[in-house]
Amino acid sequence: MTLIDRHVFFAFIRSLGWSMLAFISIFLLVDLFDHLDDFLDDNATTFSIARYYFYQLPMIIDLVFPVSVLLASLFTMGVLSKNNEYAAILSAGLSLPRVGRSILIFGLFASVVALVFRETVVPEANARQTDVFKYEIEGRAREDLKSKRNFSYIGEAGRVYVVKYFRARPPTLEGVSVQTFNDSTMVQRIDAEKAVWQEDHWVFTNGAIRQFRDDGEHVQSFVQRELEPPVDVPKDFSRRQVEPDEMSYKELRRFSGWVRRSGGDPTPYLAALAHKVSFPLVNLIFVLLGLALGAGRQRTTLWAGFGLTVGLAFVYYLLMNFGLQLGKNGAIPIWVSAWSGNMLYGTAALVMFARAGR
Repeated sequence: MTLIDRHVFFAFIRSLGWSMLAFISIFLLVDLFDHLDDFLDDNATTFSIARYYFYQLPMIIDLVFPVSVLLASLFTMGVLSKNNEYAAILSAGLSLPRVGRSILIFGLFASVVALVFRETVVPEANARQTDVFKYEIEGRAREDLKSKRNFSYIGEAGRVYVVKYFRARPPTLEGVSVQTFNDSTMVQRIDAEKAVWQEDHWVFTNGAIRQFRDDGEHVQSFVQRELEPPVDVPKDFSRRQVEPDEMSYKELRRFSGWVRRSGGDPTPYLAALAHKVSFPLVNLIFVLLGLALGAGRQRTTLWAGFGLTVGLAFVYYLLMNFGLQLGKNGAIPIWVSAWSGNMLYGTAALVMFARAGR
């Protein structure tokens, strides 16, 4: 890394740190005032409120990081231009891509890290935040995970369990139907009065197994029958049912597949899947946009840059959320709903970056 690279990069990192602090603080304050009445009405403790916002922090970081990257890029190049450093660098024969090389590399790296972050940290944090809000702040009675009624569970090997009643001790499934799918085709169904867990497998009693083959349906009754491996263990059925925003990409894809196989419409979940991939790329797009705007001839003050950043980010998030809703409703193709905002902003950023680099 050359002296210019270090100077530009560390100036960018300082700006990014202050930007993150500012946007996170604003987000927390707005959310606190929005939920203040709820906290007071529910007599929430300071510790519970602190835990609520601690688990909300990964989601906030995921949302405000691209905006912070845009502001930091814009401000860094703006300061270089204001101090005539950018003009001096250009006169030395260096171009805008060369000046902003370290920031561009950071933007690419940040897009990858953001994708991993929202797949590993954000879903778990969202689940814990929901748990704190429901059971610690609102004081709801916790779900009795030792028993559940009338639910479905997506298991291994293409299996879907439809259960009337589950009891954890001893592990028992009552009124159970196990449907096995190959892609979108049901190949087998086991209907039983109950299934009891014995050491390392399920034993079904008083039921029938149906095999769906090319030559038709074959039905065989049984008094007792073991479920062939792989086996879904009792603790899998005890887990709380999670919401789509608490699922990782793999879990959401698996869930959408189950919805399709069970005859439902997986479009809303497929749209959410596409957005999970498209959104992190905005970090690189915003780096390009910020560098282009900051290197422009018109000098921008700090507050003007802040306002411009918020405006651009607001329009982007509006496009993405509007596209997501249209994609979920099937009004537009899923790839359009997920990538239209990136394509629009990406094209604009590339054009502006090319012009600013001349």
